[in-house]
Amino acid sequence: MPLRALLLTILLLWPAAAHGSPDPLRAALDLFNTGRYQECYQLVSVYAQQHPESAAAHKLLGMNLYMLGRPVRDALGEMRKATELAPRDADAFYYLGRLYFSADNAPMALQAYEKTVELDPAHLKGYTQMGQTLEVLGRFDAAAKAYRAAIEIEQKQPRKSEWPYYDLGLLCWNNGRKEEAVRYFREALERNPRFSEAKIKLAVALSTPKPTDEAHRLLEEVVRDDAANAEGHYRYALLLSKEGKKDEAAKHFALFEKYRKP
Repeated sequence: MPLRALLLTILLLWPAAAHGSPDPLRAALDLFNTGRYQECYQLVSVYAQQHPESAAAHKLLGMNLYMLGRPVRDALGEMRKATELAPRDADAFYYLGRLYFSADNAPMALQAYEKTVELDPAHLKGYTQMGQTLEVLGRFDAAAKAYRAAIEIEQKQPRKSEWPYYDLGLLCWNNGRKEEAVRYFREALERNPRFSEAKIKLAVALSTPKPTDEAHRLLEEVVRDDAANAEGHYRYALLLSKEGKKDEAAKHFALFEKYRKP
């Protein structure tokens, strides 16, 4: 899960700024959530200077620094300060883990996520990101356990999330467990029917070893509804090639080259 998209989602629910925080912080949060990062930085940095003991200010400042493309060490410094000032704030440790992960420091990210779920055993995203971090560290059984913990939490809450199912499905697929992978990709799509990446991975699983009608339909939906999805065009081109549709395949290979990142 890209860090930038995830931060924007979580901040909408950020309790420190939603209940009783001073007006400048609420104003800064509104600026952040509308993508006005430079304005947010100017406001929250002044507030943090005036209120150096405000954990909420340092937390928002750390995330804002990251969004502005500043060195990750600067964002980490602010987030560490937030966790020192509010050592019971599970979300601060969660954001700290995300920043460590973005800095390719998986061991420190794991420590932060472990603290997150210690403070909040129902922190779904904490378990999901812990699973991704454990995968990076090569601890696949532990990663699967973390994803299953996230799924157990997700099933008990009204707000649904496709991510733990998708991540566990991908882990199963990468470890040769096709039937399990298919089941989890379907679960992800039940929660988010427009989730292109889950459609692609499910189609790949269903078209191994040979194409199926469902795989064709899924990839057709991706390239129609998410036209700039490079992997979608690539996978669809491969499937069309297997079906003997060379001209159509060539068109989607060309679109893959157009949209893929350098």
